[in-house]
Amino acid sequence: MKRRSRSDSNDNVRNKLIGLGENSMRKSYYPELRDRINELERFRALVEHANDALFVLDAFSWSFADVNATALKKTNYSREELVESPPESIFPKKTCILMRTVIANSDAGPSHDDEGISITELLGKDGVNVPVEITVRVHFVAGRLYLVMVARDVTRRLADQRELQKTRNYLGNVIDSMQSILVGVNEDSSVVLWNAYAVAETGVVEKDALGNYLFDVMPEVRKFKQLIERTIRNEETGGTEIFTVDHSGETIFFEIVVFPFEGEGESGAVIRIDDITARTRMEEVMVQTEKMMTVGGLAAGMAHEINNPLGGILQGSQNILRRLSAEFQKNHEVARECGVTFEAVHAYCERRGIISKVESIQQLGKRSAKIVANMLQFSRQTGGQQSCTSLVEIMNTAIELSSSGYDLYQKKGRVSLDIIREFEESVPDIFCAPSEIEQVLINLIKNSVQAITSARKEDPNKVGKIYVRIGREGNNVRLEIEDNGPGMDADTKKKALEPFFTTKGIGEGTGLGLFVSYFIITQKHKGSFVIETSPMLGTKIVIKLPVAPDCIGLD
Repeated sequence: MKRRSRSDSNDNVRNKLIGLGENSMRKSYYPELRDRINELERFRALVEHANDALFVLDAFSWSFADVNATALKKTNYSREELVESPPESIFPKKTCILMRTVIANSDAGPSHDDEGISITELLGKDGVNVPVEITVRVHFVAGRLYLVMVARDVTRRLADQRELQKTRNYLGNVIDSMQSILVGVNEDSSVVLWNAYAVAETGVVEKDALGNYLFDVMPEVRKFKQLIERTIRNEETGGTEIFTVDHSGETIFFEIVVFPFEGEGESGAVIRIDDITARTRMEEVMVQTEKMMTVGGLAAGMAHEINNPLGGILQGSQNILRRLSAEFQKNHEVARECGVTFEAVHAYCERRGIISKVESIQQLGKRSAKIVANMLQFSRQTGGQQSCTSLVEIMNTAIELSSSGYDLYQKKGRVSLDIIREFEESVPDIFCAPSEIEQVLINLIKNSVQAITSARKEDPNKVGKIYVRIGREGNNVRLEIEDNGPGMDADTKKKALEPFFTTKGIGEGTGLGLFVSYFIITQKHKGSFVIETSPMLGTKIVIKLPVAPDCIGLD
C-alpha cells in the first residue's frame, strides 16, 4: 500500500474545508466557517510568500510538517523533497543539536518564548549553502509539540559586515602604522583613540588608556590643556606647538598638533605628536652649513689675497739667497766695490745664521703656498664629478691639509703625534670624486687626532700614532686609518654612524662627520665602510673602493 505524503494529507483537508465552505455559502448555513476559511487562505498566502524562510518541525517525529515557498527557493528543493528530508540534510549538525536542546527544555504547556539560534546555514541542494539567522518558537498544538523556525537570509548583511570590518581593519592598520602618537578625545577629554605608536612611546597599553582622562594618561600635554579644551568646544580651529622632554640626559623635541573633530552629535579632538628632534637638528645644521659656506667663500677670497704677498715673500727670499750665493760673479764685484770681500760677507751671514733664516722663510713660504693651494682646491664646487684618480695622492693632500690644523701641534709648536704612511707600490687608480674622498679622509684623520688628544689628558707621555695604509685587495683598493686612541665601547660603536650622534662636547661637533663619510663611501662610490674598535685598543676604519676597469685599461 502506497504511503501518502504529509502534503497530500494537508491538501485533502484543505479541499474538504473549502468544499464545506462552498456548500455553506450556497446554503447560507455556515457564514462563520466561510469567513474562517478565507482568513486562513489569506494567512497562508502571506506566509507562503514571506521574505523569510519558514520551517515547521514536528518535534515528536523529528520531521518537517510544513515549509513555505521561500524555504523551497532558498534550498532549491521541491516541497515533496524537503518535507520528506530529515532536518540534518537542511541544517548543520550544530544547529540540529541546538534545536533538540530547545525541544528538551520546553515546558509541557504552550510557550511563547523565542529561542534565538544565532547565525547558521541552510544546506541547499547541490551544495549551495545560504547563511541565515534563525529564530525558533515552540508551539503545542493538540498536545503535540512543534518548532516554528524563521530563517532570514543574511548573505548581504554578512557581506556588508565583512566589508565594514575590512574597512575598520584597514583604517586601524593605517592609524597604527603611523610613526606619530595619535590620540582621540571626546568632549569630556576622555581618550577614545590610542594608536600603537602611542603605546610604544608612552608604555601605556590601549586598554589602560581608553576611557581615561587624557591629562592623567599623558601628563606631558597638560601644558596644552587650554588649547585642547578650546578646540574640543570649537572655540579654536586647533593649533601647533613645540615642546621638549629630557630623556636620559638628552633633550628631545616634540611637535603637538591639535585638530577639531565632529561626529554625529559628538565633538572632540584629534592630537598628533611627532618627534622632531632630527628635523630640528637638521635645521640647525643647515643654518650652520649656510654660515660655513659663507665662511668658506670668504676663506677662498682671503686665500687669493694671501697669495699675492706670499708670492712677494717667496720671491724676495729667493733673491736674497741669490745675492748671497758665490755662484754669481756680480756678487763678488759689488762686494769689492764696497771695500769688502764677498767671502767676508758670506762668512758673516753664515755665522749670524742669516742664510739659514732666509732658507727657513722660503721653506715656510712654500708650505704656506701649498696649504693655500690645497684649500682653494678643496673649496671648489666640483659637483661630485668623478674621474680616475690616485688614492695615494688624495691621501697625501688630506694629510697635508689636516697637518695644517692647530690640533696636530702642541703649544710649543712641535708635532704632537706621528702619521705613518704605509702605501703599497703600484696601487691602481679609482673612479671617484676627489674632493668628496678628500673630505672623508680629512674627517677620519681629524677624528683620530681628537681621540688621541682626549687620551693624552690621562697619559700625557703617550705618543700618538695614526697609521695610514693603502693597498690592493682583489678588485678593490683597501684603505685603513688606524689610531692608538681610547677606542669605542660596544654602545658607542653601534651609534657611531647615526646622524647627529657625537661623543664630543657642546660646540665641538655636529655628529655628522662619520655619517656623511659613510654615505659618501657606500652610496656615492659603491664601497664599504667598516669600524673595527675596542675600548683602550684604538680604532681602525677600513674602507674598500672598487677599482674601475677604465682606470687600469681593462675592458
